[in-house]
This record gives sequence, structure tokens and C-alpha cells, in this order.
Amino acid sequence: MRSLYPLRFKEILRNYDFGGRWIAEAFDKEGLPKEHRLSETWEVCDRPGESSVVKNGALAGSNLHDLIGHCGEELLGRAVTAETGPRFPLLIKLLDATNPLGEQVHQDNALAKEQGLADPGKTEAWYMLRTRPGATIHCGTRQGISRDEILNALVDGTIRDVMEEQPAQSGDAFLLHAGTMHYTHGGVLFYEIMQNSDVIMMLRSQELLPGTESRKKWAGATLRGVRFAPGSDSRIQPVTIVSGMNRISFIFACRYFALERLDLASPFDMACTGDRFYYYCVIKEPVAARRRTTGSTGASASGDAPGASASS
Repeated sequence: MRSLYPLRFKEILRNYDFGGRWIAEAFDKEGLPKEHRLSETWEVCDRPGESSVVKNGALAGSNLHDLIGHCGEELLGRAVTAETGPRFPLLIKLLDATNPLGEQVHQDNALAKEQGLADPGKTEAWYMLRTRPGATIHCGTRQGISRDEILNALVDGTIRDVMEEQPAQSGDAFLLHAGTMHYTHGGVLFYEIMQNSDVIMMLRSQELLPGTESRKKWAGATLRGVRFAPGSDSRIQPVTIVSGMNRISFIFACRYFALERLDLASPFDMACTGDRFYYYCVIKEPVAARRRTTGSTGASASGDAPGASASS
């Protein structure tokens, strides 16, 4: 296997009802189709049957799954490999919710295992890149709401009413632990980082009529997936430090991932110790990255770049 270097990946596209063409309009991406919606671009992932393909350098044409098979710990890092084995632990995407994104929740690791699912649970986070006037998201449970009230809302189809509604603007960050109810009526485009998982429980049943016994049974089973923490705030307040001409903002961190925003106007060095990998998503202006012979990765840039790092 040839030596590793800063890898660039070709996005994987998704066409869902909630999206539009906002990603193509907002970002300078090459070769995107013009005939359908671009609801999501999976910037880097390794899922069964779908693995991100390298588009630069000597490894162009190789996919992430094969690279992990050949390089393993050298690519993922020692700490990440010790935690998740030879499996890429994240799914990173841009998501265009021009239209409503339905009421939902994601199982935690324990419930996903109990249900016999192939994937683990899903903790995810949203970093708002673009928003339209009046945009909000619903996330978590309002203060004073009881579990019985959540159950009743599932039964009668009013689950949105028990969620906390928050305004959303560019630069806002929300950390949605597994089990956090969430929904948006649209008008948001965000960077999303999550556990590498496709588990989901919808909070509104289209097939079962509200108030029926079958609906009550479904509601009881669905309630098990809801994290009960009334009044807990999913909104995260970033911490920013200034280093010379650069600004580094620590957006959020949990046991599965961390997110930083780099506003760079001069060269920036990232020391890579071999414990974990780093992923950078450029959202404004060009960025040049190179690997130094000392083993650290140096990046020089004239724009903004959120970066996601896996952590154990």
C-alpha cells in the first residue's frame, strides 16, 4: 500500500423529499447532477455497499473500506481502532432541509443491540451553515413534560408539541444524544456528524390511526427509544480562542466525536499523534493541506474549515 497523505473524498448523494438544491447553490462542488434534489451529500462514510472514494493523489479510485482493510490503525488511529475495531466510526454529511424533516428519534447502543439491529445506536450533531428567516428546530423535551404526556402525544399525533422549539441561525450548534426527539419545519442547511449508523424510530405513524389500540401499542414501544430529560438544552455554546491571525472554535464534543471550526488566515499545524484521524470539511475559500515529514499534518488556508475528529 502506498504511503498515506491528506485524502479527499467524492461525496455520495441522496435524494429525499425534505431537500432541494441548496447544497449546490451554497457550495462550490464539482460534477453534481442537475436533474434532481441533493438532499444530502455524504462527505465521508463507509456503509455496506457504499464507501467513499478517494479523488486525489496516488490512491485515487480506492474506497475507504479497502483503505481501512489495508491500513487499519495507520489510517484510523490507535485509540479509534481500540474502541471500534477496523470499522469507520462516523458518517459525515451536509444536509439540506429546505422542507420539513419528520419527527424522529434514534436508538441508543443498548436498545439497538436489544432490537437485534446490525448498527449501533446513533448520537448525532448539527452545525448550522445556512438558515432562512424564521427557521427553527425542535429538539429534546420541554420543561415540565412527563413521560405520560410524551406517550399521549405519540398516541394522538401531537408529539411536536412536547418538544423544545429553538431558533436556528448560521453558526448555531446542537448536540443530539441518542434518544433525543427532533424535527424541523425546514429552512436549514447544516453540517451533520453522527455515529456510523442508520437506526431510526419515527415519532409519527402514518399507518395507525390516532387513539386506536394498535397506535397505543406502537406508542409504548416507541417511547422506549426516547431519552427523558425535560428541559435539557441541546444547543451548545462554542468556545473560541485567537491564535495570531487564526480563530479556533471548539463547537462540541462527546464520546463519539468532536467538532472544531477553524477560521484560518495563516498556516496552521495539526500534530497527528497516531491516536485518531481528523476530517476537514471546507465551507469557504480554498484550503491547501500537506503532510510534514515529522509526521504532523500542516494546513495552510485562507478560509473556514470545520474539522471532525473521532474520539474514544
